[in-house]
Amino acid sequence: MVLVIFRANETNMKRLLMLLVLVFAGCGDPSGVELLPEEIISQVNASGKISDEQVETLSKVEGKLCLDGLTSITDSQAEILSKVGSRNFDANSLLATSQVGGLYLNGLTAITDQQAESLSKVKILSLNGLTSITEKQAESLGKVESLLLGGLTSITEAQAESLGQNKNAKTLGLGGLRTITDKQAESLGSVFFLGLPGLISITEAQAESLSKVQHLSLNGLTSITDLQAESLSKVYFLSLDGLLSINDKQAESLSKVQCLFLTGLTSITDQQADSLSKNEAYLSLGGLTSITEKQAESLGKVESLLLGGLTSITDEQAKSLSKVEDLTISEALQPLIDKYKKQ
Repeated sequence: MVLVIFRANETNMKRLLMLLVLVFAGCGDPSGVELLPEEIISQVNASGKISDEQVETLSKVEGKLCLDGLTSITDSQAEILSKVGSRNFDANSLLATSQVGGLYLNGLTAITDQQAESLSKVKILSLNGLTSITEKQAESLGKVESLLLGGLTSITEAQAESLGQNKNAKTLGLGGLRTITDKQAESLGSVFFLGLPGLISITEAQAESLSKVQHLSLNGLTSITDLQAESLSKVYFLSLDGLLSINDKQAESLSKVQCLFLTGLTSITDQQADSLSKNEAYLSLGGLTSITEKQAESLGKVESLLLGGLTSITDEQAKSLSKVEDLTISEALQPLIDKYKKQ
């Protein structure tokens, strides 16, 4: 009996010693199983906190690191996390901020100047939870190649100048802004890919300044003037999905845009369809639920066309639309398009 007890105690002692070795060796899991980065990310996002050890592990992650549940970080942790997403990316990719690596800290509502300086080394950075930034932070964050600050509802003219300073492969998202000044528009006009979907109106001068942007999103606008349409026609990629209607002159101007998004339109005239058919690269009219034979004939000249909202088409319309090299249409209507493509 004594021998059995001794052996049992000996076994327990060995287990205890193994546990002590693991703990002092820095292993947080008594089982000795090292957590995968995905598991650490889940823990961090659930708790809102991150340890220095976890930061070190996650700083080695390749590609996208999403820590949107994290509510605070230290200056030293920000410095370590700045190693994430440091590779270069192609800003010509319209999906750059969602398809390639980067650091997403959208749960942070405030950062220090030192943290902003550290995070400025990240190529792609999302801080949509910030509701305000300092002048110094704007100057630091302006160095980031792809930056999302969707939580800001206002910025100063100095901050706009800082955020627009990087003219090389610069992507900037300021979706929370409802209005901007003419001077801010001038500063932001140097950005390559600019998202201002929250703006509800712009001036003629602002439209002219923003026309220097290569890729521009102004989806909050529900109407524009003829002069604004003429200015914005210089933009290569233009998203105006909030427009509810356009006139014939605006359609003529906007036809000069290489990649044009007008998903908010529910109807267009034959003249507008003819003008928009001059588009040379991509045209999105996903809000249209029906078109005329003449409109189909005109739109059939577009190289790449989105008409996902159409609920029905005639054989004649299908014949015209089948000439589009890259057509996006509902699955229900695709067989009819294919029928004429084969002829």
